[in-house]
Amino acid sequence: MANSTSSDEGTTEPVAIAPEAWKALAIGAAGYVLVGFNSTATNIAFDDITASFPAVAETTTAFVSSGYLIGTAAFLPLGGRIADRQGRVKMFQLGVMLFAVSSVLSALAPNVWVLIAARVLQAIAGALVIPASLSMVLPLFPATRRSTAVAAWAAAGPLSAAVAPSASASILQFSSWRWLYFLSAPVALVVWLVGRRRLNEVAAPDATGKLDIVGAILGTAGIALVVFGVGKGKDWGWTSALTVGSFVVAAAAVMAFLAQSKRHPHPLIDLALFRKREVWMANAANTLISVSSLAIWLVWPLYLKRIWGYSNLQIGLALTAGPIAAATMTLAGGRVADRVGHKWPIHIGSLIMVFSVGWCWLVLDQDGSYVTSFLPGILSFGFGWGFSSPTMNSYALESVPESTWGSMNAAFNMLRNVAGAIGVAAAVAFVGSADRPDIVAAFDRVFLFFFVSTALGAVTIFAFYPRQQLAPDGLSTTTTGP
Repeated sequence: MANSTSSDEGTTEPVAIAPEAWKALAIGAAGYVLVGFNSTATNIAFDDITASFPAVAETTTAFVSSGYLIGTAAFLPLGGRIADRQGRVKMFQLGVMLFAVSSVLSALAPNVWVLIAARVLQAIAGALVIPASLSMVLPLFPATRRSTAVAAWAAAGPLSAAVAPSASASILQFSSWRWLYFLSAPVALVVWLVGRRRLNEVAAPDATGKLDIVGAILGTAGIALVVFGVGKGKDWGWTSALTVGSFVVAAAAVMAFLAQSKRHPHPLIDLALFRKREVWMANAANTLISVSSLAIWLVWPLYLKRIWGYSNLQIGLALTAGPIAAATMTLAGGRVADRVGHKWPIHIGSLIMVFSVGWCWLVLDQDGSYVTSFLPGILSFGFGWGFSSPTMNSYALESVPESTWGSMNAAFNMLRNVAGAIGVAAAVAFVGSADRPDIVAAFDRVFLFFFVSTALGAVTIFAFYPRQQLAPDGLSTTTTGP
């Protein structure tokens, strides 16, 4: 069946999708669920893990969460490039198996340093899974239905990340934090076994050339050092030589990485792609919004526990509304993008997210109630994220050639995880210990920080969204707007 095309403001009739495509999408999404769930499952267990290692500072324990995000972000470009070159299904399966092993190592960790190391290994596994899990699926879908596929996939990881605190709260109510990691292993094994039977290798056209190992080292160093500086700045002092040195070396590493990417014939991230307005706009907005969209799932449980005195089970129930709202809007956003283009889901969703974080900053307080103070914020956040974020991921991917899907998806999620790691590190630095006298004001500062970053993301969308739009098939364009 021929794919139909239309303008970004027009409509397009859906075309049939083979059952094999849906099966591959389900398996890929399941792998992404594993990665997403483990990105925030630790958040609600933060105080429990800290209590298990009382001799370790909270800012160090925070690297159990942020270290996972750092590791995922640092290795995503390499994972995407390897998947495009060596085989997307092959790398997906390898990543899922490594995830099972690292989950067991995390659960058995005798001290916080082994736990952090195991979490970084888990992150490397995730960096293999994320780019391959989508790039092995998209070629199976017709161009006019790829926004739906991307929306479903892109929702899987972050939605599982949003559900994770609720699920974790139930687990912690009856068992140790170690079970949060143990339970991932059998799930990963099931995904691996089903993938072995159902997935067929998908070759990436024109994905050849030598891997940029130097670029991988420089990029990893830059990402790790900037998050390390944010995370330890409060302990060391923001103007101390160690903190300033971390940021200076991080900046130098990032600049060297960019220079290496420009001169290497096959860079991890093709900077030429970022000359396209669609690509750099989507990635810039994604980065700014992701500072809050990941870290807020750490801040909300801490707020409910430390300010309102909720139990773990109460926290889990309180957080459930957000994922439900996000799930409701995610597929709706993909369908809207398939029919009328990406513009309106991205614009409207970003505004709703700004409203949500602003609500938490201005309305949420220690004397408020769940229904009138907390629920409007988390519900609107779920609606806004579900409508805009997966569609933005789809928009970035449909702006580049098929041979670069793995690499572009890796770059998009790398920036998302870098921003999330910075958000987590900043939140822990802002909030500090549970017994600080100005704890309410500390949370207000965190929400203000999140509001500013989310608002800047929305401004980026409204200011720089291209007038020359992608059509719903990802190929045709039309000029819209003044």
